Amino acid sequence: MVKLHSFRERIDNSSKYKNSQIVLSLDPSPRSDLIGFVRAIITLLEKYICAIKINFHLILPLSISQITGINNLIHSFELQSIADIKLNDIISTNEIAIGYLLKMGFDAVIVNPLIGKNALQFAVDQAHEQNAGIIALIYMSHPGAKEGFGINVIKKAKINNNKVTTMYKVFLDYAYTSQVDGIVVGATQIDILKEISSQKKTPIYSPGFGTQGGDIKQAAKTGTDYFIIGSSIIGSKDPLNVVKEIRSQTCRI
Repeated sequence: MVKLHSFRERIDNSSKYKNSQIVLSLDPSPRSDLIGFVRAIITLLEKYICAIKINFHLILPLSISQITGINNLIHSFELQSIADIKLNDIISTNEIAIGYLLKMGFDAVIVNPLIGKNALQFAVDQAHEQNAGIIALIYMSHPGAKEGFGINVIKKAKINNNKVTTMYKVFLDYAYTSQVDGIVVGATQIDILKEISSQKKTPIYSPGFGTQGGDIKQAAKTGTDYFIIGSSIIGSKDPLNVVKEIRSQTCRI
């Protein structure tokens, strides 16, 4: 498979190559054989996924060299690797964090647009300079998400034309303006997912399946491009059969 330039191209190519839109959320509970488990589950499932999302479950307990080794394994199977830290700090701190994550081999970083339009743009520019991607967090999947992403805010205009809008819509505007490589919208937010997918300006990544109640088939019909799924697969007694079944519900062909 030819290595393409941008993250957005690479994950699309990985998805077509694997005939899968599943992003495996590799967030295992603490365990003594953590690295062995991670390497085994990647090797077991690699044919049925297009990317792996790694959260603090691995980033905190493992060293830089260990995470780099995991990303090397991910890439050896023609998969993409996403760092899910929902980055949310000042520009200079974000710059350092993204720099370390890209050196560890991540292909993309999930960023919280709460940092503001300028900071998000800086993150996108930094990532794109290194052929990496930025995915913007627009609306989370858990019930409490509405307390932040769903609140009403006043959007100020230059000439006394202020209007009330919703926080996620502000974040979406930042994401589109900054030309991010994807957005995260929880599968439990079906009305919002439908609204955003009708615009189809960038790929949509949806978590929230399994215990949170998101419906895979409904999300697929509503506009989800990539399905972020973790515990339903890696926490099952038979991860291989579970991922095969999920892929049959989501694959493009």
